[in-house]
Amino acid sequence: MASSPVVLSSLLLIHLLYLSSAASAFSTITKLSSSRCDVPTPTAMVRGEIDDEDPLLTTIPIDRYQNVELPSIFAYPHFYEPHPIAKYACEQVREQIKTLATDEWTQHNFFSQSDDNNGAGKMFGVLLVRTDNGSLGYLKAYSGSITGVTHSEQYGFCPTLYNRFETCERTGFSYLTEEAELNEMNLRIEELESDPKRIELQTALDAVKERAMISLAAAKTQRKEQKKKRQVLREQMREELSPEDFVVFEAELAQESAYYQRQVKQVEAANIEELKHAQASLDEFEIELQELKRRRGEKSNSLQSQTLQQYQFLNINGQRKSLLPIFADTPLQRPPPGAGDCAAPKLLQQAFISGFKPIAMAEFWYGDSPLLEVRKHNFYYPACRGKCEPILRHMLQGMNVEDNPLDLVGEEVESNKSSLEIVFEDEFIMAVNKPNEMLSTPGRHQEYSVYTIIKESYPSATGPLLVHRLDMSTSGVLLIAKDKDSHQILQEQFINRTVKKRYTALLEGLFDNREEKGFIDLPLALDYLNRPMQKVDYNE
Repeated sequence: MASSPVVLSSLLLIHLLYLSSAASAFSTITKLSSSRCDVPTPTAMVRGEIDDEDPLLTTIPIDRYQNVELPSIFAYPHFYEPHPIAKYACEQVREQIKTLATDEWTQHNFFSQSDDNNGAGKMFGVLLVRTDNGSLGYLKAYSGSITGVTHSEQYGFCPTLYNRFETCERTGFSYLTEEAELNEMNLRIEELESDPKRIELQTALDAVKERAMISLAAAKTQRKEQKKKRQVLREQMREELSPEDFVVFEAELAQESAYYQRQVKQVEAANIEELKHAQASLDEFEIELQELKRRRGEKSNSLQSQTLQQYQFLNINGQRKSLLPIFADTPLQRPPPGAGDCAAPKLLQQAFISGFKPIAMAEFWYGDSPLLEVRKHNFYYPACRGKCEPILRHMLQGMNVEDNPLDLVGEEVESNKSSLEIVFEDEFIMAVNKPNEMLSTPGRHQEYSVYTIIKESYPSATGPLLVHRLDMSTSGVLLIAKDKDSHQILQEQFINRTVKKRYTALLEGLFDNREEKGFIDLPLALDYLNRPMQKVDYNE
């Protein structure tokens, strides 16, 4: 089918969905026993109104919240607007961090983009809670660790779910003991690999292999050259000898061929014997070395599994679950590095242990952005999805939690199915105005999309149909090709960048309009731990 080339300009409007959400509370809550190893009693608090009975709880003066409506439902942790009282708690924590960074946390540089252990900012979080006596307070935590800080409780921050520097009384597991055994294996492996006698034997074996390769190649080359000579001689003698004599001559050539075949086999056999002898001498080291490496692999895998098992996450029902079963149904089927060490799980775990009723949560970034992410100092961020979503799905079971606002928007779009606005259409192509919150193509959890609408409306259309895509929350012009030829022509224009696109964005906050134009140049890559989001990645 003939197709007309098309060059179109499309106006793509980005609607930034900015939803506020509330936080939640429990109907009943009972104190749960801790699943982590014991830690020293906190010894020093820096600032805040610390509860005498629970040094990890900071009470909030009643005049701060008596005229403020508190949430009745816990906010969806991956998409929410922090509650004003949670923001107040964050301000108190910021002031504490400033003091600690100057006086005691001096080994950790929050304003350095270094990728070593001393570098860059940190995610902090607070959790508003109700106590048994009805007072309001907050717990605080940070993701990962602070350089030079062994026990975060010493400064009033929630502890890690598992401290590798201690023997866990609940299980008797000692990471340091297991690690020491693994280090002994590594040391012995290094000793064997660097032993002068082993190096000498390995060098001798390598020399034998090289000689064997050279001698065998020489024997095969000689056999090949002699074969060529016999072929020439055979044709020559075929003309000169009588048939009877030529038969005798060919038998002589066959014997000569068999001789050179035996020569190659003899060289191969001699090489094998020499290699066996050299290898046997080296095997005195190699057998022990390979056995150690096998045991090291088993020990390393066992240590990793045991370590992951120490992370026992509670929920309001008192159920415990470790990292491996929590992540069993995820695409990776294993927890990513750092899972369980984020602020949100620490906060909820401590609330469950202490018998507090969670009300609202807020997390903010303090310090410089890390090298592989974009984080703004003092900006609020939701809990991450890749590391935290499976964990929080378990921890929030039994609680009254807000639904994912993005799912609700998608359901609303699907429930109000309407025909797409057609901006342009001819025999070959069409341009439609995709509304925000509609998928361009079917997703894992939502079938309704521009593609399905076009497929239903134009059953005779062929080819991929969609020439390009727009993100779900982006509205704007989407180009459709009704046949394969038109799709190829349009796609080539996108590849060659002859199609011009203009984006209009709705910005939040103050904008310094000193310059009418600006330029953003950042390397974007898929954030596989926070799908479908993208991240700035300078390593890609």
